Amino acid sequence: MKLMPTCARTVNCQLSTINRKFKGFTLIELLVVITLFAITSTLITASYVTFERNQRIRNAAQTLKNDLRFAQNKALAGDKGVNSECPGISTLIGWYVEFDTTLLTSSYSYTGACRATDGSETYFNTKTVNYPSGVTLNNMKVSTTQQSGIKKILFRPLFTNISLHNYVAVPPQFLNSSGELINTVVLNGDITIELKESQTGNVKTVTVRPTGEISGGQ
Repeated sequence: MKLMPTCARTVNCQLSTINRKFKGFTLIELLVVITLFAITSTLITASYVTFERNQRIRNAAQTLKNDLRFAQNKALAGDKGVNSECPGISTLIGWYVEFDTTLLTSSYSYTGACRATDGSETYFNTKTVNYPSGVTLNNMKVSTTQQSGIKKILFRPLFTNISLHNYVAVPPQFLNSSGELINTVVLNGDITIELKESQTGNVKTVTVRPTGEISGGQ
């Protein structure tokens, strides 16, 4: 008859063997793992938030550039509105994009402008576009000269050149009695529109040249 080892016949010996086989993590090891996990999560979250904010202002600038081109195309196509808001006997002045540079505004708008036979001007199909949360108009410059007040970039039918107008009348007038442009800002350089993200301070620009080219927003 084969005898079992003395240790194998005792309960304490068996428990000791089990404990050695299934040894767990120490408290210090658990704290180290939890700390590393918390640091990693914080870094990933901060990186994502920064990326999201940068993407937000990039999208805002791209949308602005697209809307400027949209107004320009509307004007060049002679668009008088889906329902002929500018009647056939009236003259389409053009389409314009309006900015308020007096405050850190969170929106802009684009509109069609029409001139009746009596010389009065009407405006139609206005659409207001809101910047994403945290994005505002930082400033607007012509060459290096900062602009203030309400400004309108006007795109005209049959013209590739653009004009920049001051909002000095209610309602604002683009043309005088002879059909000539009035209330214009001298364009001695490009129009630069700056958008800013308030949290990161990131700035994106859209440039409109006097000849009508629109760029930026990347």
